[in-house]
Amino acid sequence: MARFKYDPTQFRQRQLFPSSVFDLLPKDHACFVFDEILEQLDVSSAEEGYSFIGQRA
Repeated sequence: MARFKYDPTQFRQRQLFPSSVFDLLPKDHACFVFDEILEQLDVSSAEEGYSFIGQRA
């Protein structure tokens, strides 16, 4: 009787997917430039209006 494999490491499926979508992009991709620019923005005043438990639509 064949044994069913429950753990993805048993049949190496974990290696099929990158740990992050950014691992698929070249290091000089434009999205990294935008990420650096957006990280510099001060959005603290906008974040103050949100609750850590979420908001209704």
